[in-house]
Amino acid sequence: MSEAPATVLDMCEVSTELDARLELVERLATPLPSLLPRVRDPELGRWMAQQLDALLRNVTAGCGALDVAIGEGLHALDIGRRAMDLKYSNIGDYAREELGINASTATKMARLARRLRERPLVREAVRQGKLTARKAEIIAPVAVGEHQAEWILIGMGETVRSLRARVSAPAAPDEEEWVNLCADVSPEKMPTLDEGLRVAGVIVGATATKMQRVNAWAQEFQSAHPAPADEHADDVHFIPEDDLETLKKLLEEQNRQWADLTVVQPLKAPESCEKIDPWRIDAELKGHLEKRRRWDEVFGHVATIFKRSRAWDPLGFASFGHYCEERLGMGERAVMQRIALEHSLRRIPLLRRALREKRISYEQARIIARHAAPEEVQGWIEKAETMACVALRRAMEEKEEGQMCARGTFGAWMTVSVAEVVKAAFRAARAAAKRWLSAGECLVAMADHFIETWREHLKQANTLQRRVRARDKHRCQVPGCSRTSVHAHHIIPRSQGGTDDPENLVSLCAAHHLYGIHGGRMRVTGTAPDNLAWEFGLRRKYYAAASDLDLLIHNRVTGAARLDLRGCLQARRPPPRQTNSEVERGTSCPEGS
Repeated sequence: MSEAPATVLDMCEVSTELDARLELVERLATPLPSLLPRVRDPELGRWMAQQLDALLRNVTAGCGALDVAIGEGLHALDIGRRAMDLKYSNIGDYAREELGINASTATKMARLARRLRERPLVREAVRQGKLTARKAEIIAPVAVGEHQAEWILIGMGETVRSLRARVSAPAAPDEEEWVNLCADVSPEKMPTLDEGLRVAGVIVGATATKMQRVNAWAQEFQSAHPAPADEHADDVHFIPEDDLETLKKLLEEQNRQWADLTVVQPLKAPESCEKIDPWRIDAELKGHLEKRRRWDEVFGHVATIFKRSRAWDPLGFASFGHYCEERLGMGERAVMQRIALEHSLRRIPLLRRALREKRISYEQARIIARHAAPEEVQGWIEKAETMACVALRRAMEEKEEGQMCARGTFGAWMTVSVAEVVKAAFRAARAAAKRWLSAGECLVAMADHFIETWREHLKQANTLQRRVRARDKHRCQVPGCSRTSVHAHHIIPRSQGGTDDPENLVSLCAAHHLYGIHGGRMRVTGTAPDNLAWEFGLRRKYYAAASDLDLLIHNRVTGAARLDLRGCLQARRPPPRQTNSEVERGTSCPEGS
């Protein structure tokens, strides 16, 4: 009990420091023009770039401190089935729908928090801002046990590139460069591509992306047709990847790892309270996110100026991506996404106003800015207010697909590694045809081969469950869920007189069906598919009672008496009801209220 006031004081000091730094950077960033003026004097140009660098890294320090706290909160929600109590089957869906954070980014933040729990020294270095999250991810496999302090010192003195080479760590998969494939397809061949995408969705999964489906085409085609050597004929369809590693190493040596640049004082991350109540964790996360939004707005403004002014050149960096990785501790793709959104917010003030008024989340704003025309923004904002983020993304993608089909164009964003597989399949298609084929003709050949290969395997009995899942597009119908449906749930149970009519069946993923509905965490009523009513948070009273009990025991009882009281109170609790799956695991689940 004596430690509580000190903890509260520390948290207040951290919050005050964050707020003070935010006020400072806001005051400095507000009067900046959208582009730094060009100057003839290289020394003056370098000084201006240094000042912008210091400002941007101050903003990044604040964002990073809050990201650590958000990551620890997401990790806490990932324990047990806490996210399910908030209606989500995983923290990626929760973060996207409730916090406006990309699902893959949230998963990565929680993964780092989980690994840092097992490395207390590294965790403290990250929390104090002495080590960036990117460097912590790199050294995590080797910074264990008594080697933590050694690797912390190495990480503080090395660049990201040299540290990755020293640990022999591969580049993170979610940081791989993306390229856009675009090909013209004749109108009579477009149905073949649509059918190929549908069949690939059945084989790979209903929630598979377009990239994953095209990748399945390419791999299947190459399994029957070997690809000749790469003649680089298809490079015009893809953005080539630049190899800058040698230049990065040279510049790091020439600039002594940029030791002459302004030193930015790190910021401590806010402490995350150890809670088991998902709703309290949710409230704490949204509090951190509210502060994070202000930092993020300043970051978008300053990063855009830095990028447009090419301020990394006078500072001695090989590229903007090199600067982001080494100085900001962020991937270039993440920074460029924020800069792209900032351009859209400046071009469409209506979108910025909706974001500031909290009518839409950051992730919804990013989706609308990427897919909607300026004259359509108002309508999509109104739709986004009543739609889950994943439903908004699907609706925007379907609209874009329809427009591309009308133009006779097939396009897909994909990583460089997948693009190499597709290019190899193009070479194989031309070799099989013994003539030159355009990119569109290659895609048609790949899709046609995939359909023929899997046609016989797709013949299945036309059961009621399959018809229901097909009606629901093989997607879990819980609002905000991104998973594939695998079960058909009876809205009114058959034991209570429910029928097998399609209106009484709704498609669900396994997690929501077993742990949500039958776990007593949520309830669905009405008729499918368009008249469903969902109830969530059915176990909130239990968590509130459990938290109050723990607080009472902590505050009023000590020593052996505490244990006696806990045992006495728990003995008076009614035994919780167990589901079949929990009996098999040996865990208990309290009855939903």
